[in-house]
Amino acid sequence: MDQLEHYLDQVCRSIGGPRSLRQHIRQELREHVRDAAAEHRSAGLSEEEALTRALEDFGGPEEVRSELEATHGHRLLPVVIDKAMHWKEMTMKAKWLWMSWAYLALAGVIALEVLWIAFAVIMLVPKFQRLMRDGLIDSATVDQAGASWMPAFLNGLSDLGGGYTTFLVLLAAVLCGLFEWRVRSENKPLMRLSALGTVAMGLMLVAVLTAGSLVIAFMLGVPPTGRLARQFALQQIASIDTSVSALEQALPNKDWEAMQEGAEQAFDAIGDLAEGGPAIPALTMWNEPPTVDELRAQVKAASEALLEAQQAIRKRDAAELDAVMKKFRQSYEPVQQAARKATR
Repeated sequence: MDQLEHYLDQVCRSIGGPRSLRQHIRQELREHVRDAAAEHRSAGLSEEEALTRALEDFGGPEEVRSELEATHGHRLLPVVIDKAMHWKEMTMKAKWLWMSWAYLALAGVIALEVLWIAFAVIMLVPKFQRLMRDGLIDSATVDQAGASWMPAFLNGLSDLGGGYTTFLVLLAAVLCGLFEWRVRSENKPLMRLSALGTVAMGLMLVAVLTAGSLVIAFMLGVPPTGRLARQFALQQIASIDTSVSALEQALPNKDWEAMQEGAEQAFDAIGDLAEGGPAIPALTMWNEPPTVDELRAQVKAASEALLEAQQAIRKRDAAELDAVMKKFRQSYEPVQQAARKATR
């Protein structure tokens, strides 16, 4: 059989076309040779002699190859065309899949950018502008840092988004419609993809500038706000101390009107302290007790004690008032200590 395989190698080695065609020709020729050898064996020849006689009957490798090419050559062109069409189909399918994914990815990026910018314009920028108006963000500090363009950018973005949203949406729709209607180039998909990429890049720039302007301007302007909040908290605590001291001085004399006035003033001051936003956090120290939550709880307990004190004064019950004031002192003492630490 080695002789047969060597013969088949010589015949089929230079036949053109795909490998599958060569294998088919090789198998067909092998079967014909074996059939011829079987006839010679039936005539009394040995297996080796029968194979040799069969190969001689078929002729030399060059002669057989020429005959096979003449017989099977007409198959090559359809096979080649079929392979080419299959390759083109696979290439086009892959191109369509990747192009579709590129469109979906760009559309998703654009949608996320638009949502972020809309959220910032609707929710964040108005709050930022209010903080600027209320003085909680020091505009002078922002200007000194060379970041005055950031609030201006946010104001312009707010004006543009608030007054021209409908116009911008209509303009984008008109431009898309004109592009799809007028452009007939074979490069239209690439042009569309490039346009979407440019839009995504522009929106990304706007989104980054919006986020940076909000964060950086806030971080620059807030430190002075912390000092203002601490000063406000200390003023309220001083007012509470003065009012409570006046109340306690009037208690031995049973001056109920003076006690009522002192209790009301202290209650108002501690209410302002509790509702002062950053006032209570301004009294805390980093990584030192009490925490903000603990201090808020103490302020709330002290406020409730002052409310009970007003009720005791209305009933003119000195014993109850004395017990309530002790309760107030117990709750209010940690607040006073925090205020003393904040002034150091």
